[in-house]
Amino acid sequence: MDINSTSQPVVFLFAGQGNPVIGMGADLWNINQTTRAIWDCASDISGMDIRRLCLKGPMNRLIQTTVQQIAVTAMNATLYTLCKDKFDNTNVIGSCGHSVGEYSALYAAGAVTLENLFRLIQLRSHVMDEVSRKYKGYMLAVKDIDHTALSQMIIESDLPIDISCDNSCRQQVVGGTIAALNEFSRQLRADGHETVKLGVSGAWHTRLMAEGVPFMRQYLSDFEFCPPQHDVVMNVTGKAENEPAEIKENLSLHLTHTVKWADSMSFFLTNNRPVLFVEISNKAYLGKVLKDFVNFDPEMILHCRGLFSI
Repeated sequence: MDINSTSQPVVFLFAGQGNPVIGMGADLWNINQTTRAIWDCASDISGMDIRRLCLKGPMNRLIQTTVQQIAVTAMNATLYTLCKDKFDNTNVIGSCGHSVGEYSALYAAGAVTLENLFRLIQLRSHVMDEVSRKYKGYMLAVKDIDHTALSQMIIESDLPIDISCDNSCRQQVVGGTIAALNEFSRQLRADGHETVKLGVSGAWHTRLMAEGVPFMRQYLSDFEFCPPQHDVVMNVTGKAENEPAEIKENLSLHLTHTVKWADSMSFFLTNNRPVLFVEISNKAYLGKVLKDFVNFDPEMILHCRGLFSI
């Protein structure tokens, strides 16, 4: 599809963690000089051979946050770069990224350079990894339940569980300590809710990450951001943030606050004109979540791989 043929406003959605696959990126990193430069940059800044880790794993290494966040960001930047030539005459009004994908959304909006993108991810992933080794936990996706009902279940359980992601009226993600989440998982299944353990190495966006917030805030205080060239709707507020100071604070609080994906999608779905979402991800899944929204039309979503050929 030639995206320039659409008159609809366009919004980019960037993937986060949780869906690593051995071999991801192997069809992309040597397409041209630009894609090679992205993966070189990821490896140089992280000090890891990201190509090899994506190609051969092992999976228990690939799911580690210090690897997965860099790998996901390299995928996002590559897929976006391969598609962006299609956007010259398109009315791009916004971008949004799920969890770590938020950094890619800022990159797409011109708020950070490629090098600074990977520097931010390098710092963030190491902070999260160190804190998660001290406060061990994990995350569960919970289907067919909304934020209000799940919040009530957590209150009644009296367990130290947090809602990590409010993805839609039919999908939530919870995080907590291993013991607390094991017990809560049993309660969820007893109530008939399907749960899926996510392929991540910690309980992101929960109270367990609190020690990482001041480290992020300190690092970001001296970091240069440019005002975004279009709206970047951020996870913490579910609103567009355009001032660098507000963006920095959102990124700091990102470690402990719920990903307000439902609010973020509603921000764009209530636009005066229907938008066209372009999902930037290795494997389509954000579009599936959009199907839970009553004002969503399946023709409103395209996956990035459909916009270019290899």
